[in-house]
Amino acid sequence: MHTTMGPTVPVQRPPRVFLGRDAELAMLVAASVSVAGRFILVHGEGGIGKTTLLAAALERIPPDHTVLHASADAMDRRRTHGLLLDAFAPMLDEDGRRTVARQNEHAVGERLLSLIDMVATDATVLVLEDLQWADAASLRLLARLSRTLEQLPLVILGSMRTQARHETPPELDHLLSVLSERDLLVPMELGPLDGATCIAIAERLTGGRIGGALERYVGAAGGNPLFLTEMIRALRRDGAFTIGDGGETLLDSPLGPSPSLAMVMMRHLSHLSVPTRELLTSAALLGTRFSVAHLRIVADQPVTTLVPLLRESFAAGFLEEIDQDLVGFRHELIQEVLLHDLPAAVRGGLRREIALLLDAAQVPPEIVAAHLLQAPTSPEDLSWMLRLAQSTAVIAPATATELWGRVVEAVAPGDPLSVRATAGLARAALSAGHAAQSTALAESALSHEVPADVLAELSATYTHALMQQHRNIAARDESEKYAVADVLEPADRAAHLAFAGWPRFMLGDLAGAERLAREGAAMAAAADNPGAEVMALTLHGQIANLQGDLDDAITLLTSATQRADRHLRLASIESFPHALLALALADAGRTADVFELLQRSVQVSEEFGYRTGVLAAHAFGAQVRGHISSLSDISAELDAHRSMVGSMDVRMGGPILGLRTCVVARQDGPDAAREWAAGLDPVPARATWAGRGRSWIWLGLSRLTSDGRDDAAALDVLWSGWRELHEVDMLMDCAELGLALVDVAATMAESDSPERAVARERALEVVDVLTNLADRNPAVSHLRATALAVRGRATKSADPLLEATRMLAGSPRRLDHARIAELAAGALPSRGDERRVLAEASLRSYAEVGADYDVVRARASFRRAGIQIRTHPRTRPTSGWDALTRTEERIAGHVATGATNPEIAQALSVSRRTVETHVSNVLAKLGLRSRTELAVLVSRRADDLGQHG
Repeated sequence: MHTTMGPTVPVQRPPRVFLGRDAELAMLVAASVSVAGRFILVHGEGGIGKTTLLAAALERIPPDHTVLHASADAMDRRRTHGLLLDAFAPMLDEDGRRTVARQNEHAVGERLLSLIDMVATDATVLVLEDLQWADAASLRLLARLSRTLEQLPLVILGSMRTQARHETPPELDHLLSVLSERDLLVPMELGPLDGATCIAIAERLTGGRIGGALERYVGAAGGNPLFLTEMIRALRRDGAFTIGDGGETLLDSPLGPSPSLAMVMMRHLSHLSVPTRELLTSAALLGTRFSVAHLRIVADQPVTTLVPLLRESFAAGFLEEIDQDLVGFRHELIQEVLLHDLPAAVRGGLRREIALLLDAAQVPPEIVAAHLLQAPTSPEDLSWMLRLAQSTAVIAPATATELWGRVVEAVAPGDPLSVRATAGLARAALSAGHAAQSTALAESALSHEVPADVLAELSATYTHALMQQHRNIAARDESEKYAVADVLEPADRAAHLAFAGWPRFMLGDLAGAERLAREGAAMAAAADNPGAEVMALTLHGQIANLQGDLDDAITLLTSATQRADRHLRLASIESFPHALLALALADAGRTADVFELLQRSVQVSEEFGYRTGVLAAHAFGAQVRGHISSLSDISAELDAHRSMVGSMDVRMGGPILGLRTCVVARQDGPDAAREWAAGLDPVPARATWAGRGRSWIWLGLSRLTSDGRDDAAALDVLWSGWRELHEVDMLMDCAELGLALVDVAATMAESDSPERAVARERALEVVDVLTNLADRNPAVSHLRATALAVRGRATKSADPLLEATRMLAGSPRRLDHARIAELAAGALPSRGDERRVLAEASLRSYAEVGADYDVVRARASFRRAGIQIRTHPRTRPTSGWDALTRTEERIAGHVATGATNPEIAQALSVSRRTVETHVSNVLAKLGLRSRTELAVLVSRRADDLGQHG
């Protein structure tokens, strides 16, 4: 839609004088060449010289620095990521701009972060002006960037107009708070220029010395350089002064009262031709910056007619060319004066007319909506607003939400328009991860007569929001009701039937959930609804996995992921098929593809803006890594999960908190883990999470009584978890509890405790259940090893423990190997060096995964047992190169090659958030501030190793 103005016409522009800001300029230039990220915020009143100061600083930045620049506009507040997209537009080709323009907010944010990573491999300055008008999405992304800003050679120079605190957007308040907390914000307030500087500027502008009445007139500008410049321009244009023979500025007539800036601007405008003034008024309605193509549409004039009017505007200093597509006002205060000269009712009417004209010209709907929302809501526009909301829901959710909100405010609650708008608001809230808000909105809409074409999506929103809010009984009842509702089409009923098993599953009714999953899959296939079929297959596969039918689980989940990839849409990924397949494969000991599947889960969720899917991928990713990765890798995944939950009310808290407790206990001991375990409560968790990983809740709780301090209490906790899981046939989670439970029970059975007979009985029950589970999955070596280990520990037999240790010796399950080898060493009678070899193998495996506390604990246990350790694996130091884990070493190597976070994530099959966490940990351990310093260190280390190798 953009057209250019043709060849640029040279015009005389008002001179720009820069004086009186030497200290601020030096600070900005010094900060801009810093190797570590900073955010410099220049703030002050309108016209105080923020833009001039930034321009002067940019002129002094070394040429090897990349400089990107964008200014926010009041009209762009609803344009999702508009500020950052403008800044990084030079990094995108035409196809890239078109692609990004139609993507959802989350996907665009990830693309922008990729661009930031790419450009910031070298020294970069990002200039973002007028942040008080920045869109919320850009501000949120900058807040997220603050987590890693210090690592990058990226300096952000921001500016904002000083205004009342209540007028500051909440997202901007949050950004500044986060930057301050991280000690990354350097505020710079520009106050009024002193009198001497104002006189010097006036003398530059007039060409003569200033004194007497003119000096007092200059003082009326209050030290505001824009006001001062415009006053002198007005005097010059009016011929109000001459330069005397002695070089003094002489007034040709007495000066009148000191004018306001608005009065000065209006006087300037009065000297323009009427058509040019009218054109500038239309331009002011378009924004501080605007497309000439849009101006042509609004003015209803061909470009050939507009050119002379634009020339006059340029020559008079009102407009300036920004690039070949955009023109803007030289200062936003000029635009404000033009707008304030129009009565409010006239402004509203003109904005509506502009929206109509742009809509008729097929300008993108988010631009049309931005203008329409500036006008008073008219009843005749409500259907139009609904259409615009539907068109902008993905690419500009804030705009869509405001449009729907306007409709709801304008009509009675039961009006069909209100119901449609409320349904849209409910879906938007669910997509953003606000399940409680979505539920309330959906209930409001459903309390009235719902249009037939809205009911399918609204009812699905409602049932999904109920379950995400953990209201599983209500979700079950509602979804089963809609599954047989004649008012819905067969494909929509199939979607409800396929979903209906999920709340049953979350309530622990695995049999009922499996029945509905089978029926839902069949009905979805018959109705040709692939999304619903994926939903049902994924549920069926997860149930099979929980019950220990691992081959069936993998077959079902593989089928689900293949269908999801063939029919990629939001409905096909809402049940997390890729992440759950990764978990099932890890349970089956087939770890070759699990990390690629987890990465795929993140990617497709980001593509559809499905924040809950990204959250789930990190949650399940942490569980997958629970046995086959180092503890620091598990922590990084848990940190990535935690980085998202603050902006959502969707939670998978129980298993995640339990896993965190177990990780901390192994790293730092039970005392450190108590802080995390204190937040665990299995009773409310039972109503919110019955999926894979519930065992971590009980394992975490057991840490409150672990380390031999209270075996009876530990056994009670673990046995309560075992009974709960075994009663609903969650056998894979039973396997997670088995060894810890039998170890405590066996210790009590060997004591003089009055409960030793009960403890022995419980241990033998665990042995029987886990042996049967291993027999059903003969190819899964870790299940067989666990079954052997619990048998050996329960019966005080060394041979099963030895066999289990041998089975795990070469597997990635190093933590399991460490624990079983420790038990085997303790169970063996003294026979040669075998006990010592096992003990040393156990300590090595503990050390490999970073279980520092377990290394110390096990070493003390071996010493008490009389086992002489000859090789002593060191616990990992807390700082320096040796403190890095294998994953962290690999990431450091990638950083040294200049790889970006997305490139590292792709190479390691992890998410960007996980890489961000690892890089932060690496820098902290090495005492470095930036990726540049890390690259230098890695290079020097390689040289040293080469010299000595």
